[in-house]
Amino acid sequence: METNFFITKDIMKHKKGKEILEKIKNYKTVESEDEFLKILKEKKLTFEEEKNYFLFTVKKGKFLKSYYLDKNFKKIKEEFYLSYENNCPLNCVYCYLRDYYTHGAYIFYVNIEDMFAELDKHKGKGEMISCGIVNDSLVFDNITGISHDLVNYFKNREDLVLEFRTKSENIKKLLKLKEYKNILVSFTFSPEEVIGRYEFKTASLKKRIEAAKKLQEHGYDIGIRIDPIINIPERKKAYDALADELMSALDRDKIRDIGLGSLRYTKGLKGKVLKERKTDLFYNELVTGIDGKERYFKGIRIDMYSSLVKTFQKYGDFEIYLGMEEEYIWKKVLK
Repeated sequence: METNFFITKDIMKHKKGKEILEKIKNYKTVESEDEFLKILKEKKLTFEEEKNYFLFTVKKGKFLKSYYLDKNFKKIKEEFYLSYENNCPLNCVYCYLRDYYTHGAYIFYVNIEDMFAELDKHKGKGEMISCGIVNDSLVFDNITGISHDLVNYFKNREDLVLEFRTKSENIKKLLKLKEYKNILVSFTFSPEEVIGRYEFKTASLKKRIEAAKKLQEHGYDIGIRIDPIINIPERKKAYDALADELMSALDRDKIRDIGLGSLRYTKGLKGKVLKERKTDLFYNELVTGIDGKERYFKGIRIDMYSSLVKTFQKYGDFEIYLGMEEEYIWKKVLK
């Protein structure tokens, strides 16, 4: 029977590889990641079709990466991220991974003991390490069980904060684990209109809120991420209503922080998306920013952020930060 699951033989030498093979019985074996990518290329699939293909293999390079930030931008919380998993089966039209990787397939690296050995050498100062920057942290947790491994490691690393980040509702394994103050679960929230138009295969807003609420009840702190904010018709009404809904549904005392960001993308991403689907995502007039990415004019961005900040601040004094913005924008919005 045809399968979209691939492995390299060396995963059998690793505990996590053996665990995964107990769950996926039907798979093909390839010699290397390069061979897998060659097979993908020969199939002449679209990026979105490639999202249905999966490889489990062994990583040769580093797992801990520094988050690239243009020198003109104010420092953000996610200083580092983990790359044990590349790409995401969800299909957000605006996702920068479309232009970051040369393919859409999901790749998981099973040699996580090497990742933890690498982390042992990293002396923390309370900074955040995200495991949801080049992937969705939880969408395949039922197969990989990675949340268990990460929590078990980071519970002993009080010098670091681990952030899971997701648009899924796949929280069952987290609910079986003890919560720790340095473990944060962040959800990207969007108005339902945005989810329906641009965030395909993701959990609905209702499901995301329900998942976040269950985690709070279990003891976890939650991060709210509204990024990217998209300039849809009646945008202010939609996003203010989203903020009100979140504040009404969630335990405000267990909201660790709120991160906001506006739509931004490379010209390469725009071209790749429009080759595969029709979308109105790029209809707004945008300007090229100092980092070379297209984004809304600063007046629009300031208005977007200010409106949301004002709505959130009705409910309490939350830690709010902006993603990929210059310091003068922060000062204008978070005054």
